[in-house]
Formats: sequence, C-alpha cells, structure tokens
Amino acid sequence: MFGYVKPYVPEMKVSHYEKYRAVYCGLCRSMGKVTGQLSRLTLSYDFVFLAAVRMVLCGTDVEFESMRCFAHPLKKRLVMKDNDALDFTAAIAATLAWAKNKDDLADESGASKIKPILVSPLAEHINRRGGCALPENTAENTLAFLARLTELEKSKCSSSDEAASVFGEALGYVFSIGLEGERAEIARSIGYSVGKFIYMCDAADDMESDIKKNRYNPIYIGWGELALAEDGKMSSLVKESVMTAVPIELESLDDAIVQLEELEGEHIMLPIVKNIVYLGLPNTMRRILYGAEQDEKEEIL
Repeated sequence: MFGYVKPYVPEMKVSHYEKYRAVYCGLCRSMGKVTGQLSRLTLSYDFVFLAAVRMVLCGTDVEFESMRCFAHPLKKRLVMKDNDALDFTAAIAATLAWAKNKDDLADESGASKIKPILVSPLAEHINRRGGCALPENTAENTLAFLARLTELEKSKCSSSDEAASVFGEALGYVFSIGLEGERAEIARSIGYSVGKFIYMCDAADDMESDIKKNRYNPIYIGWGELALAEDGKMSSLVKESVMTAVPIELESLDDAIVQLEELEGEHIMLPIVKNIVYLGLPNTMRRILYGAEQDEKEEIL
C-alpha cells in the first residue's frame, strides 16, 4: 500500500497518539518475527490501520510495554505487545509486497524491470514465511485481484471508479481473511472503501508525473486536457471534483464504522480507527490536492 491512510494528529488525544505509535512499533516487531527483519522495509501507515481494525473486529485484548529498539535506542517508547492481529497484518503485508512485485515483473519492461527483478528474491522469501500464517491460496487470490487491475490499466480504462473498485475488492478480501459472518462483512466493506480511497489518492498524487512518463492515470484518462491547468498542474476543476467526491465515496465506510462501533464500541483501538476515517482520510486528500497544512505534524513517528 502507499502510506495514505494516516490519522489527523492535531485532533488526536495524546493517549490515542501514543497508542497509535505503539501499534506501529508493535507491528514493526511482529514483521521482524513473522516475515524476517528486512520485511520491516515494507511497513507503512496503512498497515497500522489494518491492524487496528482487525483488533476491534476480533475483540483483541491489547497490552503495552515500554522499551528501546534499534530505531529509537536512546529513549524508551510505548510498544504494543505481540497479538494475533499484529501477526496477521505482518503476514499479509508480506503477501501484498510479493503480489505487487510479481505484478511489476509482468508489467514493466526495459530499465524499469530492474528493480522488481532485484527485489524478487526478498519478496519471495517474506511471502513464503508470511504464507505459513495465512489461509491456503491467500497469495494467489491477492495476485489475481492485482492482475485484474493491471488488465484494466493496460486497456486504459476511462472509469476511475471501475479501476478503483478492483483495488477496493482486493483490500476488502485482505481485511476479511479468516473472519466469518457479520465481522467478515464489516471488514470487507471497510477494506473496499479504503482501497478505493487509496487508489484515488495515488492517482491524484501521481497524475502530473504519470503524464510526463506516459503512464496510465485514471483521472487524466477520464478528464483529458481538462485535467490540466495552463501551468501543467492539476486544474482547479478536477481538484474540486475529486475533493467533493471524497465524502460521497466514504459514506459506505461510515456505515461500516457505525456497525463496527455497535459490535465492539468500547475497544481501545476504536477512537484511533475513527480519527483516521473521519479526519485523517479527508485531510490526506486535501494535502495531495492543495498542499500540507502549516500546523500539522509532517512526521507522525
């Protein structure tokens, strides 16, 4: 994933902020344990959200401890102790990294193929380790979703919603792995909506560079020359359209969060999940379209 799913720190209570960081650190440790130390390089903020959602859905009892680590050797930090949700997220993060690399190997050519070739041995290794903690065929199912997305992109699909929906389906599957009944449906709905959001963030973030490099971009394909202002940057018309669409796209996510709250309303991770959904996601899109806010902490961790 791409690191777009973050909390809005200025509106977080200090205690919630410390717990968010603790999940990040705990997940980093779990990745080292489950899929190997180098797999920690694939860690992003999005996976912290996945871990938090899984903890709420599964009613996970969480514990914390203060400790030093290699990245922060001088001062002890609050770290979440190991639990099933962290281990699951570590394993699926490795699978997603592997699937993305396999997709790049099939899609890229020339000099652009060098990176996925070099990364391939590591991706295969961490996927094998992570696969031991996941249901059978998880890797193949995940790869199939990305293959569908690649085909749409190669055909230069003009519907950004159609392309984003495929990535949403992929994350809906990922979020719901191993769950059943109502919990699986809530997880699938959250993953689907967040997946669509991530895809559109990435498209908006990369539009100008995609145009320069002659790469597929659903926003540019859909809007054509109207996507660009005279200075070659994204036009105000498209910015306003994308920003207006965000609340509409997140309505179904709001419904899922309400169901999640009804299911596990007192869980310690729920305020963090709600901050990310209701404040963090819209703020991320604003930052992509209009630039960072002056009073926001740029580095969360």
